[in-house]
Amino acid sequence: MSNKNIKHFLLGVCSCVCLVTSFIACSDDDSDQPLNFYSSVRLTAAGFIEADNARFSDFKAILERSNYFSMLKTYGHFTVFAPTNEAVQLYLKENGFATVADIPREQCDTISRTHIVQDKAYFTTDMGGEVAPVNMNDDYIEMTSDSDVYHNNALLVYVNKNSRLIQKDDSVTNGVVHVIDHMISSSSQFLPSLMEENPKLSLFCQALRLTGMADSLTRYIDETYTVDPDSAVGGKGFKVPYGTGNDGSASKQCQTWYPDHRYFKFTAFVETDSVYRAHGINNLEDLKRYAKQVYDESYPEDAGKYDEDFRDRRNPLNRFVSYHLINRIGPRDYWVHCKGPIYEQKFIVNVADPEEYFETMAPHTLIRFCSNPGEEVYINRKGLRSNFTVRGVRVLKSEENDSYAQSCSNGMYHYIDDILVYSSDVRMNVLNRRLRIDGSCLSPDFMNARARIYYMGKSEQMIGFKYGYLTDFKMNNANTFIGCGNEQTGWRHYEGSGVCITGEKFDASVKLPPVPHDGTYEIRLGYSLGDDRGIAQVYLNNEPCGIPISFRNFDSNIGWEPDTNDEEENKAIDKAMRNRGFMKAMDSYGGTEPFRGYNNDVRRILVKKFLSANQENWLRFRQILSGSTLYMSIDYIEICPKDVYDSPQGEDRH
Repeated sequence: MSNKNIKHFLLGVCSCVCLVTSFIACSDDDSDQPLNFYSSVRLTAAGFIEADNARFSDFKAILERSNYFSMLKTYGHFTVFAPTNEAVQLYLKENGFATVADIPREQCDTISRTHIVQDKAYFTTDMGGEVAPVNMNDDYIEMTSDSDVYHNNALLVYVNKNSRLIQKDDSVTNGVVHVIDHMISSSSQFLPSLMEENPKLSLFCQALRLTGMADSLTRYIDETYTVDPDSAVGGKGFKVPYGTGNDGSASKQCQTWYPDHRYFKFTAFVETDSVYRAHGINNLEDLKRYAKQVYDESYPEDAGKYDEDFRDRRNPLNRFVSYHLINRIGPRDYWVHCKGPIYEQKFIVNVADPEEYFETMAPHTLIRFCSNPGEEVYINRKGLRSNFTVRGVRVLKSEENDSYAQSCSNGMYHYIDDILVYSSDVRMNVLNRRLRIDGSCLSPDFMNARARIYYMGKSEQMIGFKYGYLTDFKMNNANTFIGCGNEQTGWRHYEGSGVCITGEKFDASVKLPPVPHDGTYEIRLGYSLGDDRGIAQVYLNNEPCGIPISFRNFDSNIGWEPDTNDEEENKAIDKAMRNRGFMKAMDSYGGTEPFRGYNNDVRRILVKKFLSANQENWLRFRQILSGSTLYMSIDYIEICPKDVYDSPQGEDRH
């Protein structure tokens, strides 16, 4: 199959508005529901399958052996990819089974979960949004399209590149059914094995094995993690109270769930062998020499010391490979907002590119993603839109990919169009900037539990994280609760999401992303003020950052005043706020009215401190007020070098 005109099968918040009439079929009151999307049969997903025994009897048998057929009879929101009998028979032949009865029950369970998306009804008209569906195995579903050159360029739609939709968008009372001509593969392999199946990645895979980093990509599920099913995603969940701020009494509650599993997942951004050849790298020895040249310059203190110990994290090849790896999973569009309602409605792209920062698996290294108009995603680019001084490395779009599977049970990989390195130029030039990190990016568990960018499409929801099961955060007492809020275009939060910390005398710490080079930095917290917030003492590496900080409207004394038509007066207001330890929010986000125009959206300068690039830094927030419903939010954190905040021209407001 050709992969021209391929698009992710994604759903953004805005598409929900367009599909209200399609989704009425999933409402509690279905008395006035529309009939089938193309026909006029009022059926559940199970009824749709059962009504056409000639086509779906084998798939029905698989669902019944795994007890998922009864689930598809119930009220809910499901997307079902229903393989025909011919598709199931082909699967049986390829896997050495005579009949469906020969498939082990556990395998039937996996097959069923692979073909069902829960909590959403995805129509093909949803293509082009921002959120990739996830099946009941917690694996991403990718929908791609192509033109049928033999039939007047009719649209062909594929699931995970190999299963063609031969009948699509059948609306049922509890969701939507798509009919497919091949079973969707359910890969149980891990990321290194998946990449090794692709002959285009032979050189990178050799280096992955030699450095031992392949072994670091074989974790999958935390067997020590347990959760009450009623409190987990798919259950009833629980309420997190928050209050008025005056007496600590709860006035509101936020619907919350724990992840039903805790996963360890990974993403690799990889060059093909052809990219290496374009740089004169034809074998592993060439790649070793290239890595040594780059990383001896970037880390001169380690030059020549670890060249033959490829598993040492300071070895040049080890650093090279590790910098391509991130310990969380995400489709291309999860790393930075490059489309969807947040991009379209909130980012003011004429002053700043949407951006995001993550720590990679190379110790103490940082990677920057940004998007310029046109849905492109770049890594370590410097400039605005097409006016750049450092081009960076581009992450290929779906339509530029091939037929090789790129996702598996514990990760996925993306092609990049040039060699990715953490060079001295990247460290000292590209990343010598204000680093603004959204709260939802501060832990890999947020992304692996899908709390970043999307959570079940429900408004004002939150995923909570159990005590001791949140990477890069510490809950310093058992009363502390941490959750990550559902992305909402209506919330005044950067990127539509935020981290909530609450509980009686909550005490939480968060690990900061590394700085790219030694120097003096301002560490800032972006947040919104509110009367239901608390007052917390903040520490950096257990050293107090001044006096306790109030997150409340009525006693913050920030000195905020609205902008005027006089730019000199605006500068004076900004300077007066900085003297109090505050800054207005950015002018590059917020839509029609940027965040800078709101008096309860602020940045607090927590501390100015010399930070080392190989140092681990922790911020700690300890609530000093009584009241179990008072809370604080981490909307975003900024780490700004002195070169920027104290530059002669002054720091921009973006």
